[in-house]
Amino acid sequence: MRTTARAASLATALVFSVAIAACKKNNEGKIVDTTAAGMQTATVTVDTTPIKVSDIQVGKAIGSDKKIANQTTTFGVRDTMYVSVITDGAAKNAKITTKWTSNGKTVKEDSQTISPTGGTTVTEFHVDKKTAWPKAKYTVEVTLNGVSAGTKDLEVK
Repeated sequence: MRTTARAASLATALVFSVAIAACKKNNEGKIVDTTAAGMQTATVTVDTTPIKVSDIQVGKAIGSDKKIANQTTTFGVRDTMYVSVITDGAAKNAKITTKWTSNGKTVKEDSQTISPTGGTTVTEFHVDKKTAWPKAKYTVEVTLNGVSAGTKDLEVK
């Protein structure tokens, strides 16, 4: 009799464990609030996609959405060079860095820390100069948390 009761108890525990595992797998990225009065619950979907750089745009001006209005890689000697770094996903304290170089020398390095909660985020960087830019080729490298996300080659004519 004890063996049968134990076997039934173990079988029930096994079914319960499998049911919990299945529920957890189906609810990844969701928080369920069961503290509401009565039987009401609220389900909130949380974006748990890791952050990544989806696009790097360069140009002479940005729009109100921080994206480059007219992308170009050719600049005049008095132009401000803008970079819009477009990221997708969620992260806490992600560090985006831009490093502008020309002829092997660093022109400017800048970074921003962002904590997007999901979806698309645009982060703007720019470099300008009070005097004329030397006519030369420039490169801007974008890194995300210390890992290169890409480069853009620019030219001042």
